[in-house]
Amino acid sequence: MKNKVILYDIKKDNGDSFALRAFIFPDGRLSFEGQDFCETALKWYGDEEYEYFYIFDIENTNKLKVVLKSDDLLESLVNFFNGEMRDEEFRKLCENNDIKYDIHVM
Repeated sequence: MKNKVILYDIKKDNGDSFALRAFIFPDGRLSFEGQDFCETALKWYGDEEYEYFYIFDIENTNKLKVVLKSDDLLESLVNFFNGEMRDEEFRKLCENNDIKYDIHVM
């Protein structure tokens, strides 16, 4: 089983790019790593690069597996995102199912 997948890697005509990857740590916890290069990040943070991480503890990682009805969480996430920026839908899925995570922004 793989421990890292790309959920999306989008490059827009205006030069903006957005990427989101998912990892499973050796202890079974899920993590997302996102990286955006865009004009909006430059306006908000003074740098065109914006990085963020979602970290799920093991309990919430397991809850997500149940909600997505899969033992292969990374494959299910690839199917959920389908190469598209579905971050808002994913956050709603977590919220509606009481799945908690920490967000770190750099």
